[in-house]
Amino acid sequence: MNRFIIPLILGGVFFSSCITDSGRKAYELPAVPEETKIPRAFTILDYKNKASGDTVPEWVNSYLDSGLRKVETLAAYQDSYVFIPKNEGNNFNALRLWKDNFSAELDFPRLAATRIEARFSVPYPDIEYGSFYEALIRAASDASWTGAAAKDDFWIRKKYLPNETEGEQENWEFLILVTIEKSSFSSQLKTVFDKMNPIPQPDENQIAAANRVKEQFFEKF
Repeated sequence: MNRFIIPLILGGVFFSSCITDSGRKAYELPAVPEETKIPRAFTILDYKNKASGDTVPEWVNSYLDSGLRKVETLAAYQDSYVFIPKNEGNNFNALRLWKDNFSAELDFPRLAATRIEARFSVPYPDIEYGSFYEALIRAASDASWTGAAAKDDFWIRKKYLPNETEGEQENWEFLILVTIEKSSFSSQLKTVFDKMNPIPQPDENQIAAANRVKEQFFEKF
């Protein structure tokens, strides 16, 4: 597990990791949320290369069954962080164009920033962390990440079953499998932390909250 503590330098003052008082409750970060709504039940009508006799790849089955974390437990990806951008709709050609135009080099900063943002998941992050929060997301979005690669892509044709609010529906879902080595990601994230410049300077409590996040950043990341 990757762990690092990054000092935050603001206004010439050095802030190290926060050590809580003995009487204070332990601070535990929430895991990065993957979905905010309950997924609808569906069946798979068709998928990429089905006509040729191919089966659904293991990473796709794992993702559909249990989400991103299940994919990261597969032997092939245990040393990597996995990102799976997806797009769905009823226009196959438009979705295929989206897939063809995807660039791991150009699109990864957005993927990284979104997952980093979710790591700071609290109701009011701008209040909890002050300008640190916005500065970090901006720095992650602007960083020149290297090492991310699109390893595979896949599409499925879904038939959603009716529920209490929605009727039966069919559409396509395109998935792209993007990976980056854990050591490479953590090293580059450290650089992002080092280069960011929160303005205005967060207050003492906001700095302490941000440091607690950094101490536990990769737990359940």
